[in-house]
Amino acid sequence: MELFPPLVAGVLIVLIGVLSVVSLVGVAYNWSVIISGRKQFNKIAELEKEVAALKQDVKVLKARLSAEATAAQAEAEAKEAEQALEQEAILAEKQKEVWHAFLADYNNLAASMDVPKAQQACEAFVKTNELEVFVCTDHAAQENGQAMPQFAAVEDIAQSTYWAWPVPEAVGAYIVVPNPLHPYDQQLHNEGGMKETFASNYEQGECREIQVRLPAKFQKRNGQWKIIQPGVIRIK
Repeated sequence: MELFPPLVAGVLIVLIGVLSVVSLVGVAYNWSVIISGRKQFNKIAELEKEVAALKQDVKVLKARLSAEATAAQAEAEAKEAEQALEQEAILAEKQKEVWHAFLADYNNLAASMDVPKAQQACEAFVKTNELEVFVCTDHAAQENGQAMPQFAAVEDIAQSTYWAWPVPEAVGAYIVVPNPLHPYDQQLHNEGGMKETFASNYEQGECREIQVRLPAKFQKRNGQWKIIQPGVIRIK
């Protein structure tokens, strides 16, 4: 006994086939939607990574530009300060400052360091002018956020790197010049406190001739030396 007539059975078979096809199409569509969604998600994730990388690049670029601007400003300020010191050196020569005679004698001595008894001449100069001698003990020291090298007195004239001439009738005020016995080199420039104490034309290597255009001004209080105004030197 047949459950359905042949015609109905045929219709049912066709209907089942159609439903199967529709189901397969639905499954395929859903799968394609899922795949598409994953691709979109992956694209979004990649875009987010690219955006993050771009943000980092922009941040680095801003930092670099800021550093370059700061360096350029510092260089410009240093040049202005050096020019101001040069002008003061010229003015001091014209006005014949109280230390002018001392500086002239010092430069004559500094120009004679190639003679056999240079050290004896320096010792005599220090004693005659009653100079105080000292060295830089910490070139990187800071005070109130600014470079402020620290100095300490020494007894050995040959060991000293700075000579201080007491300004008459000005307690605690000194005119300071480099010890001409020492060749001017990178270590003295960077670690000996010279670049903070004097504006100079030094670039590299070792120089043995020194001329002070403008002596540095120091103040000594309670045994502590402090730069009041840098000087100007020319070396070769």
